[in-house]
Parts: sequence; C-alpha cells; structure tokens
Amino acid sequence: MHILWFRRDLRLNDNESVAGATANNAPVLPCFIIDPWFYQWADVGKARVRFLFESLENLDRNLRNAGSRLYLFEGNSVNILQELTRQLMQLLHTPKLYFNRDVQVEYGIERDKAIANFYQQLNLDYHIGLNNFLQLEDNRENWFNEYYTYVRETPHPTPTHINTPELSLNLPQLTFAELKQKYSTFYETKRVYFKGGETQGQATLNSFLTKRFNGYHWKLSRPWLAQQKATSHLSPHLTFGTVSVRTVYQRTKARAAEAHEPKAEFSLKAFRDRLRWHDSFTQRLYFHPEIAYTNHYPEFDEYYRPDELTQEQQELFHAWCEGITGFPMVDASMRQLKTMGWMNFRMRAMCATFLTINCGVSWHHGARHYMNYLVDGDLAINNWQWQMQAGITNPLSDTFRIYNPNKNIEEKDSDLRFIYHWVRELLGYSVPEILQGKYIEHGSYLQPILDWSKTRLVNGKIVSDIRKRVRQRLLIEGGEEYE
Repeated sequence: MHILWFRRDLRLNDNESVAGATANNAPVLPCFIIDPWFYQWADVGKARVRFLFESLENLDRNLRNAGSRLYLFEGNSVNILQELTRQLMQLLHTPKLYFNRDVQVEYGIERDKAIANFYQQLNLDYHIGLNNFLQLEDNRENWFNEYYTYVRETPHPTPTHINTPELSLNLPQLTFAELKQKYSTFYETKRVYFKGGETQGQATLNSFLTKRFNGYHWKLSRPWLAQQKATSHLSPHLTFGTVSVRTVYQRTKARAAEAHEPKAEFSLKAFRDRLRWHDSFTQRLYFHPEIAYTNHYPEFDEYYRPDELTQEQQELFHAWCEGITGFPMVDASMRQLKTMGWMNFRMRAMCATFLTINCGVSWHHGARHYMNYLVDGDLAINNWQWQMQAGITNPLSDTFRIYNPNKNIEEKDSDLRFIYHWVRELLGYSVPEILQGKYIEHGSYLQPILDWSKTRLVNGKIVSDIRKRVRQRLLIEGGEEYE
C-alpha cells in the first residue's frame, strides 16, 4: 500500500510523488492532513487558507475522476502518519510513503525528518520527491545550470487511473462539507479574486499564454494593469503547487516559439526569468531558514527588531496597514492588499520601503502583515524581500533603493486609474493637483502622516551608516553577500 501524502504540491500533473506512487497500478492512499499548526501559524492569512481548501476540494474531484479519492485527516501530521502506518500494517499491508520535500518553513522540514526517522525505525520504505527545483547541496556555483536541466526535463506523467481500495481507518477524518462548516471563518470573504485548484491553475496559465502575456515585461510594474491580469496571476498556484514551475516554463517556452514575434518572445523571456527568481528564493530559505525572521547581518539588530512598537510607531503602522497614510499610492496599494489579498511586486516593494525607512518600523512587522493577507504569501520570497527593501541586503553596494510614492504616481499610474479605484476620495483630482496636495484645502483626503523627504534623509542615513559598518567588516573578513 502506497501512502501518497500531499502538502504544497496539490496537483496530479507533473508531480514526482504522484507518478511514483501510482506506477504499475499499485494500491494508493492519497491523503492530506489538516494540521492545526498551519491555520494557527502567526504568518498565515485567511485568503491563503481558503485557497488551500479550494485546492484540496479540486484535488479530490480530480482524484475521483481517476477512480480514487482524497482522504482528509485532521491532527498533528506526525501523529496522524504514524498511526495511519500502524493501522495499515495491522491490516497486513506494507506501507511505502511518498511525499515531496517541504522547503517553506522550519516546522515542515523538522516534521519531514521525524516521519523519515519513523519509517527507518520500522524498516519501511519511503520516497522524498521534489515539488520544484531544489539543489540538495548548498552550492550556488552550479545552481543555474542544474535549474535549467530540471525545468527542461520531461514532466512526470499524469495518471489516468489510480487504484485506491476502500479502507476502514480509525483516524479523525473530515468530509469537505464538514471542512467548510468547521472552518467557516476562512470562507467569509465576500469576493474571491484568486480561486484555488489545479483545474483553475491550468485555466489561468492557458489564459495568460493566449494573450495576457503581451507586454508583460513593462505592464508588471503598472499596478492597474497588473490588477487587470496583465501579469500571470499564477503566484498563488505556484505557492501551493497546483501547477508546476516546469509545466509553466515549458509551456511558456513553447508559446514563445509559436509567436515568431520579438516583443512576445521578450515578454515571455522576462516571465521565465521570474520563474527562476521564484525558485532561487526557495533554495535560499532551505539552507538559510534563519533569514525568515533574523536580520541577515547582526549589525542591523540595533535598528530592526521584532519588539513591541512605541506609541508613535504603532500609529504609523496602523495608518500603513489600513491605507490611511495620506500618500495616495501607498494607500491604494494597502487597500488593494486587504481587499484582494494581492499586490504587484513594485507596489509591495514601495510600501515596504515606506514602512521601514520612512516610518522607521522594523521589517518584521510589515512582513507579517503581508503574510496575513497575501493569497500568494511565500515566506522565502516575502521575508527576504522585506530585508532587501529595508536596506539590509547587498551592503557591498554604496546605495540602496528608497521608492518615492509620489514619483510612482507619475511613472506607474499617470492616468490615475489605480488610485481612483482604491482611493475614491481623490476622484476628479488631476496628477498635478494630487502631487501639490490641492485636496488638503478641501478636506477631501488625508494629510500625509509624515514628511517623506525628511524621514528619508534621517532614517535613510541610519540605515546607510549601518550598511557601511557591515561593508567594512565583510571587506576585512573577505566575506561575500549571499545573493
């Protein structure tokens, strides 16, 4: 009996563990464990849990189309798998466990080690596959070539039939109706902007490659166009593995070959570069899990700490979270985040520098807020990017970027469609009037909560001085930035 344990790989297509477990018509028990850790995790968000549940429901539907079903267990993952294994052995089965490596959080890595040790103690076989590319040795020199070798390999086949016998198990299980009832709080969102599931993931990829990819390379930084699906909108599907990076890469490559048009090929090449960028963050977190919550350089501990905020910082942080800072581009983006559970990358970066540099609030608080709302929240990308935007990383460079929210209005939302949509108080005002603050005299919109130029100068110098100290130490030690 093969146990097929799903986690962040909620698909049948191009799934190493699915292909291995279902080979030769072996009996398979597909399962997912609703582990309390996940929905009690401080960095979890309602939109992400809902996306997960929708993906599980779709996975069950696809399994049933193949003659199988998804066993939905509930409880501590290690305890459930240990008891499941024991019960199968009592039924005279010899279980073999298939699962793909979890690289997102330390909890997952330690959980997988505990399961592997348990199987070793019982002299039972298990197989750990890859959900997406991961170099199992911390060797960045060969990473680039090995990544492209992986994404160009033939995808794992999708099983058309899965042999799942009926089993009577004494374990806490849920039906999907019970799941929705018990966890109804995660279904409270009025409108779902990103629906979960492999079927939806494939449909999203199809629509992107049909025509939405055109102009991707420049539209991705325009928040209104990105909101209107000028970007792929595949990020939550990649986060939960409802579509594989390899599938996306190969189909994108094939679409570029069909296009026979330089601009189309350039846009799709830019998109594939983002896929590689996505997996490089996963690689970094796997070998450096401390970067999720710890400053990459200890010199920054004196300035960026996860401590309780002062009263002034609390007020600034609250205004930032609620989108009431008086900076239209920041407010529009933060309101979009709370409503959609998503922002395009440029706005995520801009809002991050505003909080850390201008407001002087540690990146730890902003990173958690993002993870509490982002439907595509990925710890590997999110928290490292927060360190980057806070000015912590790459200290060997003399400068670091601080986004100007007003300049971004002119450059990225010159027709004000994004701001008008999310900050309706500014409807009717022109770009010059907004930049000049004409709305203030009419009381139609908030005054800025801070002086952007002054805080950029004062707090920017604090960060810059710390970077200089890090740079001096690294040069003396001969160390290098982890890129």
